[in-house]
Amino acid sequence: MESQELAARHIALRERAGLTQEQEAKMAGVSPTTISGIESGKITRPHLRTLLKISQALGADIGELRESGKVEASPSLAEWLEERCGHAYLALPKVEFEEMFDRLPEDARERRELALEVNREYNTFCKFPKNVRPAERLSMRRMIRDAIPEVAVKHGIALMEGGLDREYQEEAARIFEVQSATESATA
Repeated sequence: MESQELAARHIALRERAGLTQEQEAKMAGVSPTTISGIESGKITRPHLRTLLKISQALGADIGELRESGKVEASPSLAEWLEERCGHAYLALPKVEFEEMFDRLPEDARERRELALEVNREYNTFCKFPKNVRPAERLSMRRMIRDAIPEVAVKHGIALMEGGLDREYQEEAARIFEVQSATESATA
């Protein structure tokens, strides 16, 4: 992305949010130098995590920062998840995904936290068509269709490895009961 285009989009979004560079930096958890560098064009390719933090602080979609007049190739699942979640565990090959859990002791708190991160990533993935721009939706349908079976398997592994599977099933049953009761009451 060209630094001048990024700078102009960033300034417009920051001003729309009514923030100073310092306020934005504090809200995003980045240094004021980073904000200034982006707006001056000195930082030409900020890290995706930085763009994600900035877009959240500005109340904008990351696509608004990255938008350009050029047609871009559809991002990979890894890029798409990294952009929205700050990581892309579900894009790892299944063997690497399982090894990621195997490296952690079974009762380790980190194992549960990793499973929760994977679950949040999965929930982001499942909301795909509703949380992206129309052009992005069209270009990525094939990527999602191809990835769904493997992503579902990895989500199940994460729930099991993190000891969340029973909790997840119980929550799903409660949600189903509430929905059924609501539908019966309105019928």
